[in-house]
Amino acid sequence: MDESHREHDITPMPDTTDAQFVRRIYLDIAGRIPTYRETVTFLRSGAADKRSKLIDDLLGSDDYAGHAFNYWADTLRYRDRIGEDVQGEPWRQWIKQSLAESKPWDAFVYEMLTAKGLVWENPATGYLHRDPGMPLDNVNNTVRIFLGTRIGCAQCHDHPFDKWTQKQFYEMAAFVYGTQTRVGGGDKRFWKADPSPRLRDEYALIEQEEEDRRRKSYELDRLIRINMNIVTDQPGRQIKLPADYQYDNAKPGQVIEPRAIFGPDVSVRDGETPRETFARWLTSRDNPRFAKTIANRLWKQAFGVGQIEPVDDMTDDTVAENPRLMDHLEAEMKRLDFDMKEYLRILFNTRAYQRQASTDDIQPGYAYHFPGPVLRRMTAEQVWDSFLTLAVADWDYRELSAKVWEEAVAVDLETVPAERMLDSLQMMGEVNRVSYDEQRPYKYKGLLLARASELPSPVPANHFLRIFGQSDRELISASSTSGSVPQVLFMFNGPVSHMLLEKDSTIYKNIVKQSSVSDGIKAVFLSILNRDPTPT
Repeated sequence: MDESHREHDITPMPDTTDAQFVRRIYLDIAGRIPTYRETVTFLRSGAADKRSKLIDDLLGSDDYAGHAFNYWADTLRYRDRIGEDVQGEPWRQWIKQSLAESKPWDAFVYEMLTAKGLVWENPATGYLHRDPGMPLDNVNNTVRIFLGTRIGCAQCHDHPFDKWTQKQFYEMAAFVYGTQTRVGGGDKRFWKADPSPRLRDEYALIEQEEEDRRRKSYELDRLIRINMNIVTDQPGRQIKLPADYQYDNAKPGQVIEPRAIFGPDVSVRDGETPRETFARWLTSRDNPRFAKTIANRLWKQAFGVGQIEPVDDMTDDTVAENPRLMDHLEAEMKRLDFDMKEYLRILFNTRAYQRQASTDDIQPGYAYHFPGPVLRRMTAEQVWDSFLTLAVADWDYRELSAKVWEEAVAVDLETVPAERMLDSLQMMGEVNRVSYDEQRPYKYKGLLLARASELPSPVPANHFLRIFGQSDRELISASSTSGSVPQVLFMFNGPVSHMLLEKDSTIYKNIVKQSSVSDGIKAVFLSILNRDPTPT
């Protein structure tokens, strides 16, 4: 980077002050500003290694996994309800656990791409459930997220802005075309006979009020469907070109064999499904875009701008802002065996990261030579979680373990009697009541005061998080940090700002316990801006 600065006549930004650093590092790793006590403790410390120690502490905290989840939830389009019948919570908790234990990125991705079974048996299946019955959409999203490459246009025609042909798109889709996200009752691999008619016949014989019968009949059908959402592979299923295929390199309706679009050739091994072959190719160290994409994504998390922009639209002509640095970052990711925490630890400890933020406008098409990290607005989740540090002393609410939900819904459709299915329906209602009771102590005027990573995902459209830019999780990385009039009105009149004025709020207590007005003002600055007040 020093060489790049000299080459482009760039003057690097000055080093951050301790106050600037402590605020930035909490936001970038923990996803929130530091508390009053955390700020004062760091600023008063005279230890020479206090910055590196704080980085280590935060990367090892629960805050790291929660904040990282918010990023990947936006990227992977995570939802609590995937379609009508798949609960996302097992997948959510699997993602957070994988991030907390620093599961290698290649293993993390491979497990999602090859997952089989029910979501509570194998939570990684949640990724495949996001595109149920749509293998072409799934391969498009997968290549974009994990290889930083957009091939979606080639689904319908040769790509107008890149080299990918429609035939190449179908060759990629051939790897995953046999993936099923739901099996029918007549699938002999799972049941000797379709369990639905038997269960409905048994249900009809159970004595109950007619109103209850109608309501529970719908719930019974849903419970059956929940237990049929099994991710599996349909052997021998082949993809064909569409009937209106118009190019000379193949014929309409022609069967297409799987083939990688770049990198080393790959073929299906004995005992391996095409989907497993695809995952092996995609996550390989030899794949020219896998390590590069994650290295660039994490660089952008730290510095605000990627070495390659956009992070998910690489082409053969793409040149990083600093090619030597990008090559080094990619090599480091491989050397670290795709350990994201260790990679971030390196970035956060660099002098480049610990420089003051640059206020330069980033113009599309113009290189940013990184005199310092880019000044940027906090994400919706960072704003929300930072408000919690000012409002309440305890924001450690955790959603119910997905195991509790599993115990309610998991049944063996082959043998379960309808009476037992009714017990499961009752247990599902009980789980909802337990969840409500556990949330009650953390609520303010009906608003659950929990970290964004523990709230329903996505939250309703009128929630603070959505107003401040959280996406609806329908599209990849669709969150926004743009300002709006509703955000201003929400800050004036919303419950989030009102709760800070309550006598039992954390910031109120930090102010009133001070011995003088000047100390109270200082407490306000240290709590909100994480620095002492200045004369101007």
